[in-house]
Amino acid sequence: MGSRFHVREQPARQVFVNEIDMANMPVTVGQYETFVESDAYQQERWWSKPGWEWYHGQSDGWGRENRKIPDAWTIQKRRISHPVVGISYFEAEAYCNWLSFYKKKVIRLPDEKEWEYAARGSDSRPYPWGEEFDPVLTNTLESERFDTVEAATMDTDASPFDVHDMAGNVQEWTSSLYEPLPGELFPSGDLHVSRGGSFNDTSYGARTSYRRAYPPGYFFSFLGFRVVVENR
Repeated sequence: MGSRFHVREQPARQVFVNEIDMANMPVTVGQYETFVESDAYQQERWWSKPGWEWYHGQSDGWGRENRKIPDAWTIQKRRISHPVVGISYFEAEAYCNWLSFYKKKVIRLPDEKEWEYAARGSDSRPYPWGEEFDPVLTNTLESERFDTVEAATMDTDASPFDVHDMAGNVQEWTSSLYEPLPGELFPSGDLHVSRGGSFNDTSYGARTSYRRAYPPGYFFSFLGFRVVVENR
């Protein structure tokens, strides 16, 4: 895990993760729509306490006009096979809680150790497919699409475990908290790590070891999530 190429990724080190099942693509608009369009999205029991406060406008929404639906939801619903975006950490967390209940399994966001292992395997490769970046293989800024594509439709953006869209398409929330480095300036409060590149990122940000951090109420048109199922 990690690399020498960015201070947030240092030091490179060996870590161990438990066995999990990870979704081979990000959660799609169609999958998330089931949650949003049902009564579940409005039910407190699926939300964390800070998430429920955010939902009701009691904490900073970072410009979100309507927290009852994902950002740009009307447009997103026209593309049900694309990754869902405009999702805060709180919304991703609530979806996982709801899905866990109905599937009767522990379904959650991956932590960043799990995410990085799924993306690069055990040979420290900088990209899911290998050593060299090629814009033809994934959906990043260099690909010049400037938007999401349907989830898992770029077969070349696949990890050693056949997990797709980990270098491009959308960044993804993880459950891991981020500790700012000396001199780093972030809004006060918790920060969550996001992983993976997106259509809005260059090849540098598409590397399997690259790390970002956002407040849990943040949302972007290039930020989504995927889920894992615990094997226990």
